[in-house]
Amino acid sequence: MKKTRFFSIFLIAVILGAVWFGSLRQVRGHNNQTDPNHPAAAEKKGPEVLQDPNSIKGDNETGNTELANPLKENPDSRLPEFFDICDKIFSSYVTNEGLVQYAALRRSRADLLPVMRLMREIDPLHLMSLSIEGKTAFWINVYNLCILQLIVDNYPIQPKWYMIRYPNDSIMQISNPWTKNYFWVQGLQYNLEEIEQEFLLNRTQDPRICFALSNASLGGGRQRRQAYRAENLDQQLDKQVRLYLENPIGYQLDQPNKTISLSVLFQTKRATFLASEFATIKKFRDYPDLQRCWLNFLAKYIPQKDIEFIESNPCTFKMISYDWHLDAGQ
Repeated sequence: MKKTRFFSIFLIAVILGAVWFGSLRQVRGHNNQTDPNHPAAAEKKGPEVLQDPNSIKGDNETGNTELANPLKENPDSRLPEFFDICDKIFSSYVTNEGLVQYAALRRSRADLLPVMRLMREIDPLHLMSLSIEGKTAFWINVYNLCILQLIVDNYPIQPKWYMIRYPNDSIMQISNPWTKNYFWVQGLQYNLEEIEQEFLLNRTQDPRICFALSNASLGGGRQRRQAYRAENLDQQLDKQVRLYLENPIGYQLDQPNKTISLSVLFQTKRATFLASEFATIKKFRDYPDLQRCWLNFLAKYIPQKDIEFIESNPCTFKMISYDWHLDAGQ
């Protein structure tokens, strides 16, 4: 009797347990489907991979591939507008001699606001779609615009009593002009040194750019009255170098004393010269590496009669002091 009773109780417990377990599974299954944060609600996937806008993406069903062009998805690139505004600014405030009318630009400093705002809002994906020439032209224009903005923000420049090594109107009278003043580009902040090194000299290893960047000084490269553009970049850079070397601040050849005088800019930018194609040319091999590199560079731009003299007469080098006076024009 006791065994029969025990068996009945056990059987009832088993049945009730089965009913309760089934109900619990149904409730849990319902909760899993309705809670969007529950792991079971999401389809099992591998790790998320960020899409490179410049990579090739494929169609799994058709096997077709196409270039992932950011301009195709967002054709509203503002880069053409940027280059056009640069043309307007440079042509309005840069003289034929490459000097800048800072006083006039200071009075009309609102003219810089649209291009500086546009520079900040440029979509990085649109810049990525440009050729290397297009990117280089963009960053040269950015650097030269930032120089204009820096001078205008501090114009007229107030000399500091302890900066006696530099002229009163020099950019060097501005506190840490190259590293402590920041400018918005593509939604990020950069200083002048970062723009010059990271986006121009290190990437291109092209010494010509050293003569295209304005340091707001008479000893540096001159501003142009037009924006740098990809389609004309080679010609524009070559012209900048020739203009610089035609000026006594850049290059002089003293034949009687067999002396080549170069701007100290050649020395301060020696890393760029040594990393360039001119360092690999097997000519002027009797000179130290850096001087050989300079001569191979000069051979492309100075008069042929100068090159013939240098080839026939071992020369010594002399550095021309850098002129830090502001490149201001009327």
